[in-house]
Amino acid sequence: MENLNAVFINENIPQRERLIRLNRIAIQQMGVLQEVENKKLFK
Repeated sequence: MENLNAVFINENIPQRERLIRLNRIAIQQMGVLQEVENKKLFK
């Protein structure tokens, strides 16, 4: 996430937009982690 934030800063993306993007990415990553965990439980 820190790396992405640095990239967004270098692209001159405003803080509000960066936070929105980072939040969406974090939610997406949490979903992926949850799917992986669920697959482990069903094996």
